[in-house]
Order: sequence, then structure tokens, then C-alpha cells
Amino acid sequence: MTMHRLRLPRVSRISSRLILFLALSVVLTALAISMVTAILGSRDARARVEGQLTSVVALKRQEIAAWINNLHLNLEIILSETGIEGDLRLLTSPGAPTDLKEAAYSRVRAQFFWAAFRTNLFDEVFFMDREGVVLAATAPGREGQRLGLNDYFLHGSIGEYIEQPSYSLSLGQMTVVASAPVADQEGQVGVVAGLTDLSSLNQIMIERAGLGETGETYLVGSNHRLLTYLRRPGYSIPETYVRTAGADAAVDRKMSGAATYANYSGVTVIGVYHWIPELQVALIAEQEEAEALRSTRMVLYITGGVAAVAVALAILAGVALTHRIVRPLADLGATAELISAGRLDAEAPTVRDDEIGALAGAFNRMTTRLRSLVEGLERHAGHLRALNEAAQRISSSLDLEALLPHVAEGLVRTFEYDAVHMLLLTEQDRGQLHSCTHAEIRCSGAVSVDLAHPQVGLSPALLLVARTGEEVLTSRRADDSAGSAAYLDIAVPVRTRGELVGVLELVAGETHLLDDLDLYTARTLADQLAIAVENSRLYQHAHELAAAEERQRLARDLHDAVSQTLFSVGLIAEVLPRLYERDPEQGKARLEELRQLTRGALAEMRTLLLELRPSALAESRLPDLLKQLAEAVTGRARIPVEVLVRGDVDDLPAAVTGVLYRIAQEALNNVAKHSAASRAVVQLEHDSRAVTLVIADDGRGFDPGAGGTGRLG
Repeated sequence: MTMHRLRLPRVSRISSRLILFLALSVVLTALAISMVTAILGSRDARARVEGQLTSVVALKRQEIAAWINNLHLNLEIILSETGIEGDLRLLTSPGAPTDLKEAAYSRVRAQFFWAAFRTNLFDEVFFMDREGVVLAATAPGREGQRLGLNDYFLHGSIGEYIEQPSYSLSLGQMTVVASAPVADQEGQVGVVAGLTDLSSLNQIMIERAGLGETGETYLVGSNHRLLTYLRRPGYSIPETYVRTAGADAAVDRKMSGAATYANYSGVTVIGVYHWIPELQVALIAEQEEAEALRSTRMVLYITGGVAAVAVALAILAGVALTHRIVRPLADLGATAELISAGRLDAEAPTVRDDEIGALAGAFNRMTTRLRSLVEGLERHAGHLRALNEAAQRISSSLDLEALLPHVAEGLVRTFEYDAVHMLLLTEQDRGQLHSCTHAEIRCSGAVSVDLAHPQVGLSPALLLVARTGEEVLTSRRADDSAGSAAYLDIAVPVRTRGELVGVLELVAGETHLLDDLDLYTARTLADQLAIAVENSRLYQHAHELAAAEERQRLARDLHDAVSQTLFSVGLIAEVLPRLYERDPEQGKARLEELRQLTRGALAEMRTLLLELRPSALAESRLPDLLKQLAEAVTGRARIPVEVLVRGDVDDLPAAVTGVLYRIAQEALNNVAKHSAASRAVVQLEHDSRAVTLVIADDGRGFDPGAGGTGRLG
């Protein structure tokens, strides 16, 4: 039997062996570096992302705990109100007089409405007796319901309890109920509970700080139902159920940890999950694996490209070195050893004017370019870090007064610029200038500048950009050896939606001039500053819009009252001619009623104008305002109100006038609603010592010795 051995072709020429050896060395080294880089980079990237997500989960866990504490705290505030426990005990007493129970019911509901709508935490507040029957609630439809089998009643009878989120078919949204026991000296009274939606939890989950471009956080219920909104569209609540490795571990096994798995949409993510026992929900933070490993892949691509270039250079070097490889190669080898040890300033001797000398020269040029490349990469990395820090600061702050000096100081410290100036335009030919200099790493406060009459110290470049909106590069000159550009001053515009809102200026330091990388930094930072200015404007606009909506709501409420009065006027006016022909006396009475209604409607309209224009309240005389309130009550409730003024009240401070007006307004509303009076008197007295406001009526009154609710109205 004949056996054949596999033989590789033998390379006999030294040049071929040298070329093959160099090529294999570079390829194997590049492969080894690529594998190590891939393994270590991937591991480091995963650990870094898991750490970031863990920090985000911990922060959001604290915010959720604070939200839960606020719910319990507001229930405690309700029960801490003076007399509330006695009123609740009275509601549960079957033998209590009806009028006392009705008064207690009114006070309890008033307190519940205050807790529900003034604190903006609860959508509903209700009280259940010891059998679970709802006796008082902000939602009338809930009163009388038997809720004794619900967990929030059973656990709330023992201590503070919050029910896990559930979907309310009547409200069409996810809700949470917090409950607490009510007890007095006689023992258990019942349970008070508050119902709220998950808008606050949604707001906590929407915050994307530390999550990158593809990261998100969301909550999953104990039945795997999605509780908060997702970043991707098409996943609605309550139809969406999340069954991923992270959700299963947190919900089914009540575990907390981190893993890599396919998320709800099938995309591979790095996720951190945490079980929250208080709410019986899972908090999940995820970031796509592609984004987490992006930097590692870029390093692999760069390594592969460098390896390919190195192989080509090795082959060329082998061909050149075959001519003379004894002493010239030894010299080059010694130089190469110095460079591999980190001596990038080492140079090969070029005493010979032949191929070896040319090779030595090329080797030296390559070393020079390598030094430049390393320095450029380090500087570029510094620019990217500074831009990233500035972007994080800009995305997390809406206060431009604090943001701009911080960013300017960071640029001066990182790149040793001589100065950084940021001009924020506030109006035509005016702005706020923030400056930071390298002399003492000191940033001055904002300085108001008049661009039409510029002060001494404003650079011409900054003024030119502010006037023309075009970037200005000062003292640009070409570098013949490197073909790069150098600047003494870079000024770029800051634009948002095509509008010039500011100028960013970088001034060269003493150690180096500015180059294209600094120009790129200035342009990128200007774009980020434009986003910050736009975010600040949107934030301000949102506040103004909320105020406008509140005024419109108030106008609608008051307009409804005026409409009812005018409707009554129309009915009386329609029947008045026929009534007057049939019974003149009754016609006169109806005519007087018509007069009162119209005067009351006019007073209501004036009150509407005061509410819509608060400045008019400070400009009006207090006696006129009191007469206007009296006419409104007379027209609306048919109660004659007499206004008596004694003393000079025209010099009262605006704040005192506003307080007295609100007191009279609330008191007269109570007279109209609750007193059943036939007449009322408003008396205002002012002397050198004090101002006194008295509102009296001949109605049924109340017992001053009875326990109050602690309210002022």
C-alpha cells in the first residue's frame, strides 16, 4: 500500500520567504488582535450597558417609590383634617340625625374634592364603611357600591395598601387604588381610598436619560400586561402582553437581574429587569444590542482595514529589503524596535542614496505620519468626549443661564482655547454674552450687549456673524507640509428653524491654532445649542399655553352662569307683555324681577372680565367691586344685598383689595347657596388702625360651637 504525504510547495528564494513571512506575520497579528478586541470589547460593552441600565432602573425605582409615598401621604393629609374622622363616624352611624349626616357628608365630599383636584394626584377619592359600602365619593356614581371583596378594602382595613395596576373598563385606562384605614378613639370607622391613573408612571418611564438612542423603560403587570407606553408604535394598552425572558424572570419568578434576549418586537436587546413588590409590577430597561456593540464593530472594521494596509506594506517592504538586507536591515530593525517600544520620535539613518536609503526615508515618514495620526486621534477623541458631555448637559437642562457658562468652561478646560464666547440674541440688536477665558479658567456672568452700539471688547468676528448670520473664519492660512488649515478665530451662527438665535466663537490658544476639527466642533456644538434654545422656548410656550387654557376654562365656567341668567331673562321677557295685560301688578313684579336679573347678568359679566384680566382687579375700587358682587348675587339668588362703606378705602394696597374681594365673593356665594336668607348686608369700614369687612344675612345660620372642617370658605 503506497502512502502519499501532503507537501507544501517549497519557497527557495529569500525574497519570497521574506515577503511570505512578513505577510503571514501581519495577517496573524491582525487576526489575533481582532479576536481579542472583539471578545474584550463585546464583554466591556455589555457590562457598560448593563451598568447604565441598572443605574436607570435604580433611579426610576426611587421615583416610583416616591410616587407611592405621595399617594399614601395625601391619604394621610385627608385624614389629618380636623373633624374628618368624626364626620366619617357620623356617616356610618345609622341612628344619626339626617341634617347632621348631610352636613357631615358635604364636609367630607369637600375635603375629598380638595384632595382629588387640588393635589393633582387622585382622579377619585371615596370612603367605605366597615362593610365595604361606599358612603361618600367624588364620583357620585360610586356611592352605594359594595366593594368589600376588593383587595384595597380588605388590606386597607388593616393598614396602608396600594393595589397593583388594573384596567378600568368604565374609565378606559389603567388605574391604581391606594387605601388606608380610618379609625378614631372608638375603633375602626372604615377605609378611605384614592384612585389614580398611570400618567405619572408613564412620565417616569418616558424619561430617556442614560438609555441611548434605542433604549427604553416600561412596566409589566403581574399578568404580563403592558402598563406603560412603549417607544415603538403599534403596541397599545391593554391589548399588549409582554412575554420575554426578562419579563418572565421578573413576573413569574419575582427576580431582578440582567440578560440578553429578544424583546417584545423580536429585536435582540440587553435588558435589566427588576420586580417591584409594592405594586406587583416588573420594571424593565432595555437597549438594542446593535447599539451597545456598535463601537466594538467599528473597532473591528478599523482593525481589518489597518491589517489589509499593513499586509500590502509588508509585501512592498520585503521586495525592497531583498537588495541589501544585512546592515541596512539591522539599522531598520533597531529603529523598528524603538518604535514598537513607544519611541515614535525614533528615525532610521538615511546616509545611503539608494533603495535602502529610500526605504529608511519612507520608514521615517511613516513614523512621522503615525505620530501625527496618534496625536490627531487623541485630539479627535477629546473633541468627541467634550461634544458628548455638552450634548448630555444640553439634553438635561432647560436653564440657558446655567447651561451656557458650563459648556463654555468645559471647552476652555478641555482644548485650552484662549477664550469661548456665546452670544444669545434676545431681541433686535440686543443679546446676552457669556464668556470664559483660559487665563484663570473663569467664566463671567451674562452681560447685556447692544449690537447697534457695541461695547469695547466684542470681537469683530462675533459682531459680523450676529449681523450677517454667516460663519467667520479669521486669519486662515495654508500649511504647505500638511495641507491643513489654521485659524486664529472661529465664529459660527446658532440657528433654530432658520432663525438666528445666537453666535458661538472660539479663540485660538497660545499652544496651537484652530483647525478643521475645531471648526467641526464649533458647528456641531452650535447645532446642539440651537436645540437647547428651541427646547427652552418650547418649555416657556408650554407654560404660557397652560395659563391660557386655565383662563379659557374659567371663562367657560363663568359664562355658563351668565347664560343661565340670560335664559331666565328671555323667558320672563317673552311672557311679560301678556302677563301685564292680564294682571298689571304681577306684571310689575315680573318687570322688577327682570330688572334684577339683567343687573345680575351684567354683574356676572363684569366678574368674568375681572377673572380674565387679573390686572383689572388691582385697578378697580373695592366699593365698586363689592357692589358688583352684590348685584350678581341679587340677580342670581333673588337675595337683596346692601353694600355699606365707611371711611376712605381708595388707598388700600392692591394685595389687601384682592384678599377682601375674594373673601366677600366666597361669603356671598355661601349666602346664595346655603343660607336661605331674604336679605344680606356687606359692610366695609376703614379707619387709621384697621380695615373691617362684615358679611351678614338673616338666614338659618350655623352653630359656631360645632366642629369645623378647618377650611376658610
